[in-house]
This record gives sequence, structure tokens and C-alpha cells, in this order.
Amino acid sequence: MVEMAKEILIVIIASSLILNVALGLSLASVINSMGLMAKKIAEYEAKWAEEPWSPPEGLGYLPPGTVATRWSRDMVLVYIDARSYTDPNFMWNPERFKWLVAYIDSENRTVDFLFDGFLIIGYIWKEGRSLLPLKNKSPADKSDWEDFLNLQLEVGAKNLNEAIKEVSQELGAPNYMAKLVLTIPYPDKRQHDFGEVDGESLDLGKTEDRVKAVEWFVDEALSLWSQYYLNGSVNRLELIGFYWLHEQVEPGDADVIREVSSHVHEMGYLLFWIPWFRAPGVDNWREIGFDVVTMQPNYAFYDCGLDRFEKAAETCYRYGMGVEMELPLYKRNPRISDWKESFEAYMAAGVKYGFMNQAMLTYYYGNAFVTMATTSELREYYEKIYWFVKGTYPNAPP
Repeated sequence: MVEMAKEILIVIIASSLILNVALGLSLASVINSMGLMAKKIAEYEAKWAEEPWSPPEGLGYLPPGTVATRWSRDMVLVYIDARSYTDPNFMWNPERFKWLVAYIDSENRTVDFLFDGFLIIGYIWKEGRSLLPLKNKSPADKSDWEDFLNLQLEVGAKNLNEAIKEVSQELGAPNYMAKLVLTIPYPDKRQHDFGEVDGESLDLGKTEDRVKAVEWFVDEALSLWSQYYLNGSVNRLELIGFYWLHEQVEPGDADVIREVSSHVHEMGYLLFWIPWFRAPGVDNWREIGFDVVTMQPNYAFYDCGLDRFEKAAETCYRYGMGVEMELPLYKRNPRISDWKESFEAYMAAGVKYGFMNQAMLTYYYGNAFVTMATTSELREYYEKIYWFVKGTYPNAPP
């Protein structure tokens, strides 16, 4: 109701502004009216934040820090893909990872642990290819999958591991370990010449070959992981699962996911998924084979009002999902002025709908959070992320 009232108010005041201009009123009068509009909108947004919420019937949020999530609570997305070769925002070293492993204050002091989980993710690949089924991109093949896996481990896991070593020593917790999830490239049905697996050429237009390709990737990842672990390169990381990259369940995908899930479970790991708002597969994600799901509200990216958070919270609560915190340094929602407005809305929604402390959370995205932490005029947003992770927002931890 508050959101509807806000939209009606915007229409009324905007109409009044147009009338003022048409009547030839002074610029000062128009500016005063614009100030009134901003003030009234702020008042309605404050009422939205205070309006009580009654959760629907359902399973409740996917709880954080339990065996169901392998004890992870706050998992940050770290983007590593073809852009990591050319774009500094996608390049990683221990120093950059430290800002995510720990909360580092404005005096450059390591104060506290920050994110306890890390999802290495990417989808843009070289020479116009993609790890997702994008219409304007060609599908990746086996060699691309191998290169992406090596990138996840060499640029991602190894540098993250070094950051954890440094932070854990600085915080006096030498045995601290963080959780890690690796991304499985999407087995694109358009790829009819994937490459050979066990002497057999795979056509990903066939369900059985899609399953074989993904199972090969998981096995290859675990084999390499064992080697890295034995030589001490990832010994401060606990690999807890794999991420299904496509954000909706396409026709024909459910059978593949079930087989992949079974294989991942046999190896002792979980299957993670982050669908877009009410994407196909959300209402039966457990039956499909996913273990940990956090749904995107998509307020930052689509033409929607603040009521989107209530709808997202109700959906996550009803179907037992966690929530994705979408906090980029850009905005696409035409109803908001800038990314900062969207940022504050996500934070307020986490408090209002209880998912700040009651739900498993994933955070989009670590690349931007490092920029916030290392840019003085954006520093306050890094601080607020820390408060939110610690469950005390809008106040600083004691």
C-alpha cells in the first residue's frame, strides 16, 4: 500500500510541476515544488521501511550457518573470466582479496573477518564465446571449460588462499578457513562439437552428452583441487560445492541437473544456484536437485518499485530459499536516481523482512566491494556492508 501511495504521489506532484511551468510560475517556485516532491517521497520510503511484515506460510528462509549450507552464512560472488586478462576490476591478487576476507578500517587495520564464503563465477569468454547461452555469443567448448577451471583455481583460489593466510595471522586465528564454491560452465545445447571426453566426441545437443560433459568437469576440478591442496596452495579453503551458472531452468535442463546433482552428492559436495526473481525452477528447486538457492530480488536491474522486496521475501520464505544482495556500482531500474538509492533499499529490506539475520545470503559482487573499500568517497558503503554481514545494520557492530 505504501508503494502504491508513493507512485500516486509522484504522479500528482509531477503533474503539478508541469502545470506550474505551463502557468509561467517562477523558477524558484518550481524548484521549491521539486524539493517538496523529494521530501514527500523520502517520507513514504521511511514509512515503507517501518511498515510491519507478516511472513507467509511456508518453509521459512534457508537458514544460514547450518549443515544445509555447510556452515556458510554470507557468500560473496567474485567474478573471474576473460575480463580478468584485461580489466583491472576483474584481476585478483591476495591484496585485493583481503578486503573481502576481512573488514579493513579506514586506517588500513585488519579488524574482523568479513565474508565466510566465496563463489568464483564468470561467464564472458574469449573470442566472442560465452559460458552461458547468450544469443550474441558462441558457445564455449571443452578447451574453454579447461581454461576457465584453471583460471578459477590459479587466479581465484590460490590468491584467495594467500589472503586468508595473512588475515588469519593478523586476527590471531591461524586455523581459520573459508568456504569456496566453483562454477560449472553451462552445457549449451547449441554446442555440437564440444570435444572428446574418454575418447568420445560430445554433442551437447544430446542430454546424455551434456551430463557427461559436466560430470567430466566436476571430476577434473576435484582432481586438480586435490593436487592444489596437497601442495598447500588451497589449504585454507574448504571446497563445499559447485554452482550451476544459468539463472533459470531451461526446458530439458531439469534432467541434466538431477544427474549432475547426484554426481556432485556422490563426491560429497553441494549444488548451488542463484536464480533471477521467480525464475523457472524456483518453486521446485529441491526436486530438481539444488541444495542451496538464494533468489535475486532484481530491484536494482528492472522497472519495479519497493514492493518488489516484499514479493521476493515472500517467495524466498515460502519455498525455503536464501536471498541475493545485489549491490553493484550501477543501476538499471529507471525508477531510482542512482545505485546508492538501490543499495540503501536492499539494506533496509534486509532489516524489514528479516533476511539480514535469518537467511543464507549471497552478495553481488566482490569486485565492486573492493572498489568501495579503496575509494574514499565510496568507503561508507563498504562500512555498511560490514555492518550488514555482522547483522547490526543500520548500526556499526559493538
